[in-house]
Amino acid sequence: MQLQILPTLTATPLPTREPTATPLPEVEICSPLYSTPLDELAAIVSDGFHPPPPGQDGRHQGVDFAYYRKFGRDSIAGESVQAVLAGKIAAAIRDRFPYGNLLIVETPFSTIPAWVRETLDLSGGESLYVLYAHLEELYPIEMGESIVSCQPIGTVGKSGNAGVAHLHLEMRVGNAAQSFPSMAYYVAEATPEERQTYLRWRVSGEFRAVDPMLILTKPPD
Repeated sequence: MQLQILPTLTATPLPTREPTATPLPEVEICSPLYSTPLDELAAIVSDGFHPPPPGQDGRHQGVDFAYYRKFGRDSIAGESVQAVLAGKIAAAIRDRFPYGNLLIVETPFSTIPAWVRETLDLSGGESLYVLYAHLEELYPIEMGESIVSCQPIGTVGKSGNAGVAHLHLEMRVGNAAQSFPSMAYYVAEATPEERQTYLRWRVSGEFRAVDPMLILTKPPD
């Protein structure tokens, strides 16, 4: 009987596949006003960005938008307001002075367009917070809820400390994952917690105010 010798089988290691990074989707920057495209916003600025010295609460820390007899409307009152960037709701506050009905949306560093990060000198661990104030109507949105850019969030009004209807828009840079349950100031009924939150947002230096028009008027390269 002849002995048959079978060949020895050896395993050949497969080449290691390095994981490939999934490209992030293009981030859309949206006009905060449904009727007004980004390239026309500058024409309806009624009060520009004039921040006070550090630690003071004065002048104008955002941009106001208002118009009369434009876009087929008598005034901006009731105009649909939409999210500039996608993000998470950091504040949804109703009927508190001086902002009135307001919304704050946090957009984390990782989802902010690269040119915006460079323009605003953002670093990792920071987020961009966008505040929409004096709304007539604030749509039912809960703290922590995620929204997309161009999502309707309310309508323009004159709630809080606003003599005429306009959209007050602020942008600030600060540490990620911050929230603002409520804020109020300059009125006797404001609670100590509301006052502290207002001062934290406005004058503490924890959040750095930036000119919203840097983002709303500069297209990406």
